[in-house]
Amino acid sequence: MKLFGKDGVTRRRFLIGGAAATAATAAAVSLAGCNDGNENDNTGEPQVIDDDSQIIDALDEYASADAAATLSATWTLPLGTLLYHTDGVWSAAMMAPESATSINTLGVLSLTSGNLITLVSSPVRGRTYDFHDVRCGNGVFAWLEVEYSTLTWVLLASSFADGTLTSDPVELDSGSADWDPPMFTAVGSTVFWQKMPSLSGDRTSEASHCYAWAVGDDDPRDVWESPGRFATQPRVSDGILTITPRVRADEGTYYGMTALNVGDGTYKQIDQLVLPAGVHPFEAVYMNSSFAFAIEASYSGSGSLGNMGTFIGREGGPYVYISREPAACPAGKGTRYIVKIRSSHYVIDTDAQTYGMIACPDRSLDYGDYPASEGTCDLFMVYATVKNDQGMPDSVTARVFAL
Repeated sequence: MKLFGKDGVTRRRFLIGGAAATAATAAAVSLAGCNDGNENDNTGEPQVIDDDSQIIDALDEYASADAAATLSATWTLPLGTLLYHTDGVWSAAMMAPESATSINTLGVLSLTSGNLITLVSSPVRGRTYDFHDVRCGNGVFAWLEVEYSTLTWVLLASSFADGTLTSDPVELDSGSADWDPPMFTAVGSTVFWQKMPSLSGDRTSEASHCYAWAVGDDDPRDVWESPGRFATQPRVSDGILTITPRVRADEGTYYGMTALNVGDGTYKQIDQLVLPAGVHPFEAVYMNSSFAFAIEASYSGSGSLGNMGTFIGREGGPYVYISREPAACPAGKGTRYIVKIRSSHYVIDTDAQTYGMIACPDRSLDYGDYPASEGTCDLFMVYATVKNDQGMPDSVTARVFAL
């Protein structure tokens, strides 16, 4: 990843050789600390960055250019449709109801044809439950049902192929009001989720866990234990799972963005970046051998990585910085990173040292497009609620860009 500014030899460029060497050393230390994936015995040092030469402000130092993304399809969907795209050519969809038996229905949208297919029309657990969240991989469809009167929840999954569920639902996990409904994702034929004690329940002192279950498994695998709550959604990109557990718990509140190898089934730690004390990340995903992460608020006394915005980098720096309020998980491909801002998206190319824009559709609401895709993707999907000529919300516009 090329991080130099557009003006040739700058302070950042002069110092970048030393920074790269530091990053390489840090990576070697991180790899030396790999274990079986159940806990981290050897975390990195908190990255308190006070040297401005370590921060490359992309909107200030990069050149403006056309976004390197080609619009390949546009579809109009029913009002209220929510989309979640993690891999392949299918996006999970939460849709407006087709009957009075449920406030939502679940299904998938084909990124090649635009067909919207209903897969689960009512909660498996019965009429007292409602759908809470949904994800889809190439080979698995997973969803969360919650009974809101008691805050009891259940996470379910079925095998999936060619727009159809190919097995009966399997219960992956469940919990009472003492446990938050899990944050989860689905990639390929595997579901990853984080089970965390509720802040207001009777299990607040218990550890949080990240689990994985693949179609055909008898039981979930306990991938990682955190001595406190995870800070971000689990994200999978290029065969790497990114989680943000608490680390250095005996020293204070530290979050370590941690990249684990999913591809070979070992869940070995391959990289980690520990944020300054008290800094709570909003999103994190490992792409192109770097962490792309967002900080939603500014933290005084924490250095540059405590500023609001989106960062791209790894332990030791330097970091590309997008100084806008983050709104979603970064996505992209190769050295192109797509960052959601208020109504549209920046496309940052760290190799070409450029930034461009993907504008939202006409008559979309204040927040414009929202990305359905996360992490590395060949097809980047966005969707927006669009007003009619009278200014009322009328439909959802979904668009797919080829990267």
